Amino acid sequence: MNKINMLKFLGVLGCTFVAGLLNAQDRKAPAYPLITHNPNFSIWSATDKLNESTTQHWTGADHSLLGLINVDGSIYRFLGKETPSFKTVVTTSDEKGYEVKYTETEPQGDWKAADYAADSWKSGSAPIGDDAKNVKTLWKSNKIWVRRTFDVANPASINELFLKINHDDNIDLYLNGKKIYSKEGWTNNFQYIALSNSDKSNLKAGRNVVAIHLKNTAGGRYLDFGFVDKEKDNTAAIQVAKQKSVDINATQTIYNFTCGKVDLKLTFTSPLLLNDLGLIARPVSYVTYQVQANDSKTHQVKVYLSASSDIAVYRPSQEVSASKYSTAKLSILKTGTLEQPILKKAADDMRIDWGYFYVAAPKTSNTIQFITPSKDASDAFRKGNVSSTAKQGKSLALNTIIPFGTVGKSPVEKYLELGYDEIYAIQYFKTNLRPWWNTSGKETIEGQLTAASNEYKAVIEKCEAFNKSVYADALKSGGKEYADLCILGYRQSIAAHTLVKSPEKEILWLSKENNSGGFINTVDVTYPSAPLYLIYNPALLQGMLNGIFYFSESGKYPHPWAAHDLGTYPLANGQTYGEPMPVEESGNMIILTAAIAKAQGNAEYAKRHWKTLTTWADYL
Repeated sequence: MNKINMLKFLGVLGCTFVAGLLNAQDRKAPAYPLITHNPNFSIWSATDKLNESTTQHWTGADHSLLGLINVDGSIYRFLGKETPSFKTVVTTSDEKGYEVKYTETEPQGDWKAADYAADSWKSGSAPIGDDAKNVKTLWKSNKIWVRRTFDVANPASINELFLKINHDDNIDLYLNGKKIYSKEGWTNNFQYIALSNSDKSNLKAGRNVVAIHLKNTAGGRYLDFGFVDKEKDNTAAIQVAKQKSVDINATQTIYNFTCGKVDLKLTFTSPLLLNDLGLIARPVSYVTYQVQANDSKTHQVKVYLSASSDIAVYRPSQEVSASKYSTAKLSILKTGTLEQPILKKAADDMRIDWGYFYVAAPKTSNTIQFITPSKDASDAFRKGNVSSTAKQGKSLALNTIIPFGTVGKSPVEKYLELGYDEIYAIQYFKTNLRPWWNTSGKETIEGQLTAASNEYKAVIEKCEAFNKSVYADALKSGGKEYADLCILGYRQSIAAHTLVKSPEKEILWLSKENNSGGFINTVDVTYPSAPLYLIYNPALLQGMLNGIFYFSESGKYPHPWAAHDLGTYPLANGQTYGEPMPVEESGNMIILTAAIAKAQGNAEYAKRHWKTLTTWADYL
């Protein structure tokens, strides 16, 4: 197949990036890919400057990577931001259950007032909502009024008061009769809303009342809320590195910084080379640090990475364990939840809370690794404290210090590895499937990390060559702006998939319909992303169709048209979208099968499924 002609279709992958790009030419991307493997292991920067925001999972939840560099005793922050530390004032349900009064009938009188008598209202436990699996009190009407009474011992001791809230959707919230929060719309997770000193002064010693009116206008219903105190920031001694540039390639995002008298080149590499299934399935990314003096003198340099255990949780309130150990070649930090609810959750706004997250360094780098609570992490580096002070708790930090020693005008390079072992990645018609790299169940994540380290130079060379090749093809096809969009779409598309092998030994390359319904293997999501896989590995496009064919051919989907999806990620147990899309999806499947035949130069794949394709064609 002609790559240039096919690349003319690849721009659909970049369409989601177009909004705002034309009016903000200084932006290279709405979000910058850092660690991109699959819907679970996916970390991004949401700001043009890497040190202006906390790094995030694609859902918007904080998945913090914090990078600092010490140059002759002066410390600069180049990656992420210190995550604010909050102390609970009034609990939310993820910390401790609480009771509320509520009514779905518009109340009489001043229901907002602290002394309002709500004895006739119903009692219920939080959270409130319409999803019976995830709430304690069901609410299915369009409006609800809620009151919560709580005690605060000493409001004067609070540093900065924040409202911690998750709601769906339109809300007015009153504290002791005064409106302190109002919003049209909804949140997808807990938001921390800074309250003014005036709002804070309305919080009384002793008994307090929050009164809420919540209105549902579309979609789901949800409410959970409390108050927290933002603790004082001790990071004043840390300076901000000056970001000079950022470049995005197909497999790498590269930043350049000035950190006082030293320059730092920081490269994130997720080696997503589609012609190598073993490499694309290996759940390991590289973070490479290259430092050199910018004043022709020598300097003492050490680099620090703090990775949050929140990368391995669904909610930060979940407890984790963390440990430090080593293999023959690597020093390793590991973290994961105590609960380990493998494949127990399926939703759009979801983070993995099973399996384990890893930070690994070659022993030859002489790294120092230790574990602390996240709130103590940067302070520990600043003060030179390198002892582990935690092994279990909430929001821990996996800390690694890389000593570069004396650095002059010649660049010095070292790297770390970030990895994730999901243990089981997908449930496929009630069978739990391991990730592709461990289909046999006999591989280990330590083996993957070691192989990644052994092959570091070769993999980086392959990635750099591929970056140039794909950009040159796209540039020739559609010009610079088009090529830039293709590059932005490359990792975005791939990281929305995961690779597993079916019980029938077929490739399954399963997408998640992100920021939508969370559906798995949606056919009308496969269709626009198909050109990328037709160009670089048509077997992966087969892996996007195999599950849909199996669903029909096994008799599990007894309709004469193609299914819309296979479930809600990561549970591929059958369609969960509320209605069929028979014309669109049947047409998509037929066209995609024909495209595979053209790309491969034969119709063997179509021949395998001819009876099903004929049924769909007859339906159309």
